[in-house]
Amino acid sequence: MLDRFVSVLSCFSVHAPVATAADVRERTGLPPTTTNRLIRSLVERGILSQDPRGYKLSLRFVGWAEVAKAGSDLVEASTPILAELRDRSGESTGLALLDNDCRYVINNCSSRRSIVFHTEIGQTLPLYAGSGGKVILAFTDHLPNLRRLTKLASGTITSRAKLEKELEVIRERGWAYAQSEREDGLNSVAAPVLDASGLIGSMTIGGPAFRMGEDRAEELGLMVLDAARELSLAIGYQGKYPPVRDTGDTQNTTIRRR
Repeated sequence: MLDRFVSVLSCFSVHAPVATAADVRERTGLPPTTTNRLIRSLVERGILSQDPRGYKLSLRFVGWAEVAKAGSDLVEASTPILAELRDRSGESTGLALLDNDCRYVINNCSSRRSIVFHTEIGQTLPLYAGSGGKVILAFTDHLPNLRRLTKLASGTITSRAKLEKELEVIRERGWAYAQSEREDGLNSVAAPVLDASGLIGSMTIGGPAFRMGEDRAEELGLMVLDAARELSLAIGYQGKYPPVRDTGDTQNTTIRRR
């Protein structure tokens, strides 16, 4: 039952804050009667609220988010590192964690420039598009089942074979580079973040393409690699960095369809 409640709550995001019952049914795959019962229960407990457009997370989550952020060792440890990386690179920086077949932003530091790359705390992002997602795919030992590689921007990789070749390059150099993969005109570099249990997410530098072209890719890539290594060591990682992905299980070396 708890898994079903979580699946309903996961239907809401920064870019889709309101959902109808039909939307929830489609995104969760739950039967209509089950969906309606779960939604009704969440509304009664003040976890969801309702307006003429549909349902949305209640303001209780604002308070819970602040409590979680205040108590997060990872946020506390990453904030000064992201700020220093922002100042060194001149671009926005961020930290995202792996969550099944996507990643979500838990901390960021916006560039001081007027034209910037910006993400929202809690924003959910794909794994196959953008440097932060690709570097997670490159170094995780257990590749998730990815949905169809939908084209999001002019540079989105929609071929699984091409994506697998890209991941091989990322493993060799330790960092990832993306050009207009999630949004046209947005480029980024990223490196893996690990704790004592292994890979947990990625650290990213992102900015407009005219400031983050291929001529700066290696400079910024090595910069984010150093910062991600620093954070990884601070939160308990003790292995080789960049990590070496275990490819002994051939089933896990291929980008799989769902």
